[in-house]
Amino acid sequence: MAQFELKCGLNALNHLGINLYSNVPAVLSELIANAWDADASEVRLTVHQAGEKTKIVVIDDGCGMDENDLNDKFLTVGYQRRKDQNDDYTSNRNRKVMGRKGIGKLSIFSISEHIQVYTKKNGETIGLELDHESIKQDIENGNPHYPHPIDDIPKDYQVSTLTGTIIVLSQLKKRIQKTICRNLRKRISRRFNVWSEDFRVFVDGHEVSITDRDYFTKLEYVVVYGEYEQSHFKHLQEQNRFEIRDHFIDEKRNYNIKGWIGLVKRSNVLQEGDDNLNKLAILTRGKVASEDILETFRLGGLYTKFLIGELEADFLDLSNEDDIITSSRQDFIRDDERFISLRGFVENELSFLEKQRIQYKREEGVQKAEEIPAIKEWFKELKGDARKSATKLFAKINVIVTEEEHRKTMYQYGVLAFEHLHHKKRLNDLDHLDIRQLDAVVRLFSELDDIEASWYHQITQGRLNVIRKLIRHIEDNAYEKVIQEHIYTHLWLLDPSWDMATETPYMERTIKKEFQKLSETKASSSEVEGRIDIIYKKSTGKHIIIELKRASVWTDTLTLLQQVEKYREAVIREARQAGESDSVETICLVGCELRDWGTSESKKLSEDTLKPRNIRVVTYQQLIKDAEIAYRNYLEKSIDRGRIRKLLNAIEQYSFE
Repeated sequence: MAQFELKCGLNALNHLGINLYSNVPAVLSELIANAWDADASEVRLTVHQAGEKTKIVVIDDGCGMDENDLNDKFLTVGYQRRKDQNDDYTSNRNRKVMGRKGIGKLSIFSISEHIQVYTKKNGETIGLELDHESIKQDIENGNPHYPHPIDDIPKDYQVSTLTGTIIVLSQLKKRIQKTICRNLRKRISRRFNVWSEDFRVFVDGHEVSITDRDYFTKLEYVVVYGEYEQSHFKHLQEQNRFEIRDHFIDEKRNYNIKGWIGLVKRSNVLQEGDDNLNKLAILTRGKVASEDILETFRLGGLYTKFLIGELEADFLDLSNEDDIITSSRQDFIRDDERFISLRGFVENELSFLEKQRIQYKREEGVQKAEEIPAIKEWFKELKGDARKSATKLFAKINVIVTEEEHRKTMYQYGVLAFEHLHHKKRLNDLDHLDIRQLDAVVRLFSELDDIEASWYHQITQGRLNVIRKLIRHIEDNAYEKVIQEHIYTHLWLLDPSWDMATETPYMERTIKKEFQKLSETKASSSEVEGRIDIIYKKSTGKHIIIELKRASVWTDTLTLLQQVEKYREAVIREARQAGESDSVETICLVGCELRDWGTSESKKLSEDTLKPRNIRVVTYQQLIKDAEIAYRNYLEKSIDRGRIRKLLNAIEQYSFE
């Protein structure tokens, strides 16, 4: 029976094993890389699912291992083939060796608690078991760990090849079992660039190929470097959205790359469940070394949301130079001059991509907009310089659009902004819009005038519906609830010019304290009982006091005057102390007409008494009636804007293919 010994410290087990990777494809990639280095022509990966007894079996037809190989190479953590054997290429197939640090094998413990290894070399089959908990206990107790040897390969795993290795991962961690089969072939395909007849990988019987990456068809523009297979980009070559660029980073040092960087049509296609493809992966020797170099940049600009790519830079992993791949195996030492050279190259290429995207998006801007028939007709109505200005505007809009729903919104705002500037004979302003701020600027132009008028139709309709609902429920408690809830934020109910409150926090706090004192010391019990609330606001440079009375309260002019005068005097006093205008308007909202309003003459006398003090009395019924009339008038006047409204509705209802 063979004797085996694992040479590994607890720190290495934890940091280079359990915590090295967090996903299945990354771990299985290490086993596939080992098979590549073992000169395998085939790797077969199978997931056997049986509830909590799910297992992953990885079989390769590589050179296999004997007892010495298992001890000296597989079980010795940190064994460096390239350095220890001065071996940069495999012996049979002359492949560049992927492994370097000798720690990838430990990564299997990040997804599995129990591992079986069967291997065949020179006609002899041997095997061993590795159990995470047993290893951990031995290391913690200061004892060497001797893996249990196993000789017989289970019939289920028998292979006909003369040499090879079988690795069985069992007791998979619970978080792993939930995601193990999710796009496994696709995700493994994206981690290598070595797929060929000479090296084939199968996942559950299906061969992995470069097309499994499933992102080439999502591209709308691509730049290719070096001897990268161009057949994946035929559709882009036909559309003149294909560019070949210099692949030399530093010719003196022979730093060169191959690969591609592209831009997708819509940013949302880069999100696949938990996976975000908005990355630029760096590969060395055919295997991913850094999943995303974009993280090292402080990128700005809309184009960055559409980026994806992969660059193979073997000069980052030369055996005769220092190893710059970090111990996490997912990044590079960033102050190394090789990485700095790569980073500078990428930065330059990203700048090129940004300019190219702006150019081709502008070229298709009007064509894309005219897919909506209503916009096409609108363009036809424009003549001369106006049409040129509209063309420029929609070219810019096409650059910043991210999704189709966003496109429709921007078209609507664009129409409104254009109509606004056209009306004011300021279309030249469109030439000076910064494309990086176009979204915000177009919205701003629209909000100044036409957008407010156009969309206000919907707001008005909504407010009328609220008023109609209130009319259907003419009950005292319904009035009180609505008025109390909305009067603070909707001063337009009382006066259309009071659009919003503008009081300073200091004045508001001070006056509220004064109101509270007055209510506690001078307000009668009947006054307090009959009041819903007393409110202070400031709008359009005027101090406003609103006395809300319960709908059931029936009062008279003199009583109201006595009740609100003390609050009015308090506001005037505080305003003067604060150096502000002492103009105060007081509104008394009541449920019914005052007792002394019996005749038109008496009502006029009441109003004449209150007017010098700028006090108004409004009933809930009159408030609702006036608001309804005001908004109905607006709706009637908005008919004049029917042309633009019709166009906006057509844009909203259009569905892009």
